[in-house]
Amino acid sequence: MFFGTASRSAIIITALVLSCASTARGADTLCDPSESNCRTQLLTLIQNENIGIDLGFWFMQDSRYMNEIVRRWQAGVPVRILMDPRASATYAGNDTMLAGFRSAGIPMRKRTASGINHWKVMVFAGQNTVQFGSANYSPDAFVPSAPYTNYVSETVFFTTDPDVVNSFKTKFDDAWVNTSSYATDANITTALTRTYPTYPIDPEMNFVPGQDFASRSVGVYNKESVKIDSIMYRITDARHTNAIIAARQRGVPVRMIIDRDQYRDPKYYWDAWNVDRLYAAGVALRWQGHAGDNHEKVTLLYGQNLSIFGSSNWTSASASSQAEHNYFTNKNAIFLWFVDQFERMWRNSNPLRAAETVAFAPLPPDAPKYKSPATGSQLAATTVKLSWYGGLWAHNYDVYLGTSPTPPLFAANLTLGPSASTTTLQSFTTPPLQPNTTYYWRVVSKTMANATAAGPVWTFTTPASGATPSLPPGWTAVDIGSVGISGASAYGGGTFTIAASGADIWGTADSFRFTYQTLTGDGEITARVASVPQVHAWSKAGVMIRNSLSSSSANALMVVSAAKGLQFQYRAASGATSAAAAGALVGPPEWVRVVRSGSTVTGYSSSNGSSWTRVGSATISVGATVYIGLAVTSHDNTRVVTAAIDSVSR
Repeated sequence: MFFGTASRSAIIITALVLSCASTARGADTLCDPSESNCRTQLLTLIQNENIGIDLGFWFMQDSRYMNEIVRRWQAGVPVRILMDPRASATYAGNDTMLAGFRSAGIPMRKRTASGINHWKVMVFAGQNTVQFGSANYSPDAFVPSAPYTNYVSETVFFTTDPDVVNSFKTKFDDAWVNTSSYATDANITTALTRTYPTYPIDPEMNFVPGQDFASRSVGVYNKESVKIDSIMYRITDARHTNAIIAARQRGVPVRMIIDRDQYRDPKYYWDAWNVDRLYAAGVALRWQGHAGDNHEKVTLLYGQNLSIFGSSNWTSASASSQAEHNYFTNKNAIFLWFVDQFERMWRNSNPLRAAETVAFAPLPPDAPKYKSPATGSQLAATTVKLSWYGGLWAHNYDVYLGTSPTPPLFAANLTLGPSASTTTLQSFTTPPLQPNTTYYWRVVSKTMANATAAGPVWTFTTPASGATPSLPPGWTAVDIGSVGISGASAYGGGTFTIAASGADIWGTADSFRFTYQTLTGDGEITARVASVPQVHAWSKAGVMIRNSLSSSSANALMVVSAAKGLQFQYRAASGATSAAAAGALVGPPEWVRVVRSGSTVTGYSSSNGSSWTRVGSATISVGATVYIGLAVTSHDNTRVVTAAIDSVSR
C-alpha cells in the first residue's frame, strides 16, 4: 500500500492502493515525512528480520536504528554495513553510531574512493524488502518535528519488487567485495565473499558510479514535451540546468522546488549560479516556507509518465563519482503519488494551509571589493588593469569608467564568475587612456538573475604624455619573492612610478617590487617619496641596499609608509629575521636616504631634502657589489599600490 498525505482525497488513495496491489512486481510504499512517522515502518522491518540485514549509509544520527540493528545481530541475524567515516567531520553523532556498531561486532566496510558513500538503503533479505530514497538516518529525516511546518522533505520508499530488491542485493555484494573503492573497517577476519546470487540489474535502476546519473537524466529531459516538475536539494551540475532551460525554451512548462539554504551555502556556491540561470530562463521556482529543509531529489516528466528519485543531487559528484542509487520508473502509482505531493507543496494545499513553499526571490551578490589600482593612484602607464574581489555570489560584472565623478558604463556583462577564495580576483584591462588624466571607475556585480550590488567610485591618474614604461639607462626592475600581482616600473618627467603588490619587506623573506642599479664599494642613494597610497597601513616605499635578488637576502632600507611613518629596516644576514628602528610618524612626501660604508648601512630622513635626521644604522653581511635602488610593497599581496618617487640621486 501507499502511505499518503492526509490532504489527499479518498478516491486518489484508493486508486493508488489498487494500482500497487495489482502489480506483479511487488508492493511499493512511499511514506511522506512532512506529515507521517516513517521511522516506525522502518524500525518494524528491522525488528521483524530473521535472515539478514544489509545497511549502506552516508551518515546516521538516530540511535534507534543502531539499537534495533544491534539487537537483531545479537539475536543471530547476520548484518553487514557499508559506510563512510568521512561523514563524521560534518554530522555530529555519526561517529557514535559507527562506534556502537563496531563494539557490537558487526562487520563493517568503509568507502575509500574519492566519491563518498552516499547510499541511504536497508535490505531485508528474509522479507524480500528494500528501503531507499533521499533520507539519511537522522532523527528528523523520517518524522516531522511539526507536520507541514517543520520537517525535512524526503523520499522514503519501501518495495518488495523483486527486480529492485535483487538489484540492491547484487550491488551491495559488488561493493562488499570491492577492494579498490572500499576497505575493511571492523570485525572482518575472513575472506570477503558474496551473500546472494548475482542478479541482473533492473533497467529502471541507476547506480552511480557505474552509470552516469546526469547523462541518463538529460536524455529523458530532452525527450519531454508536456511538463516537468522537480524537487531538488542541490544544483551544481550545469548539464541538468542546461537541459531544463532548453526544455523551457521549447515551450515545456517547468516548475521546481529548491532548497533555500543551499542557495547561499558557501561550500556549494555554484548552486546559486544554476538556480539564478533557471529563474532568468523563466522556470517557475519556489523554496521552503516551512522551518526545515527540502532534501528531496525528485523529477517528474509528465509526457513520459516517468518518476526519477533516489539519492543523487544535480551535482557532478552525484552523477559520476559518489556511490548513489536512483530509480527511473514508469510505475503509474508512484508517478501519481509524487504528482499529488508536488501539487500539495506547490499550492500549500495541506490540511493546515501552512506555507510549505513560498515564491523564490533571487538574492543580490556581495558588493565588489577593489584591489588595484588604489584610489588616488598615479599610474605608470595609460593602459590600466582594474582588479577586484567579486565574492562567491557574483557571476557577471559591469565596469563604469570615465572622467566624470559619475562614470558611464564602459564594459557590460563581463562573464568572470565568482571568487572561489579571497585571493581569487576578477580583472579588466582598459585600452590606452588619455595621459595625465584623472579617471573614475566603479564595478557593479551581477548574478545570473540580474540582481546587482555596486562598489564605490575610485580614481586613478594616468601618467604624463612623456612617461613611458622604460627606465633610465642602467636601471632594472624585478619582483622579489612571491608576489600576488606582477608589478610595473616606469619613468617619466623625473619621476619613477612603481606599482607593486607583495606581502611585505620583513621577516625572513621579502615580497616587493625592486627598481635598481648595482653599486660596488661605498655609496648612497637619496630619493623623495612623493606618494604611497594607503592600500594597507604598512604600504611603503623607499630606498634600499640589498646583497642579492633572493627574497631572503641581507638588506637595509629607509622607507616611508602610508600610515606608520618612517622606518629604517634591515636584515643582517641572508635568512635572518628583520629588525627596525622607527623614525617620525609622518607620511609622504618625505625624503629618504641610505648610505653604505663597508658593511655598515645607515638610514636618514628629511622633510625638505637638506636637513637630515639619522633614523638607524646596522651592520649587514654584503659583498663588494650590491644592488641599490627603490623598493615598494603594498603589504597586501592581493592588491597593488602605486608609489611615485622623484629626485632620485646617487
